[in-house]
Amino acid sequence: MQEMEKLKNIAFNRSLEGTVAIVTGGSRGVGKGVALALGDAGAIVYVTGRTLRRGGASWPGSLEETVEEINARGGRGVALECDHGNDQSVALAIDRVLGEQDGRIDVLVNNVFAAPAQMPVNKPFWELEDGLWELLMSVGLRSHYVTSRLVAPHMVARKRGLIVNTSSGGAVRYTFNVPFGVQKAGVNKLALDMAHDLRPHNVASVVIWPGFIKSEKFLAQPDRMPEALAKRIMQHGESAEFAGRAVVALAADADIMQKSGQLLLVAELAREYGFTDVDGRLPEAPARY
Repeated sequence: MQEMEKLKNIAFNRSLEGTVAIVTGGSRGVGKGVALALGDAGAIVYVTGRTLRRGGASWPGSLEETVEEINARGGRGVALECDHGNDQSVALAIDRVLGEQDGRIDVLVNNVFAAPAQMPVNKPFWELEDGLWELLMSVGLRSHYVTSRLVAPHMVARKRGLIVNTSSGGAVRYTFNVPFGVQKAGVNKLALDMAHDLRPHNVASVVIWPGFIKSEKFLAQPDRMPEALAKRIMQHGESAEFAGRAVVALAADADIMQKSGQLLLVAELAREYGFTDVDGRLPEAPARY
């Protein structure tokens, strides 16, 4: 009971004061929610993405807006314009963080994801447009590997660190189309195998699954989703910050190595650590299979 009370609402205290964190793909969605929660907890949050300024993309959200909100809430955010489809761009971003933070990165959240303007739903793989496979695998799978590979040596050298990879139930259930599911499954496997290599060095790697998110993209164009699914998301969907509170709880857990190599559902972590979504709800966890 005492441990639960200690961890309750961990996202609202300064449990990560001075922690150096990188969140990839933080202009909007889960990435933004994670960045905000880490900032609330006292971390120095570097947020990467391609959309630096307001109005720089067809979708709502930008690094500028994310960082402004982190700072307005009492945190410290830093925008890193970065194309995760370009290895040199990623290397330059990581080098900047290392240079400004004396070679220290404590938390890496691999979240960046690229999707077409209209995600094909229930469309046979042989009818999908050319390039969809390459788009989903390059930014959202390969990018996680590249970023982790650049960050890991510095965590290994310090014998501490946490790499969080965001995925979803699309890894085990048919969701949208074949390339989408393969990308999600790849993130799962990447996270678990990285944990194997990192374990002797006291560095943790996990994969987390949020539920359906009421993201900026969804709220701007709910008709991109099948009608029944859109209705379900509006009624029962999670905020992006719910996943962020899960990341904060994991980063603050002194026994995080016990969870390394595991698939962790955000809703289950909420019950374990004692936090809620921003509206006070405890959303139901998605099925693991």
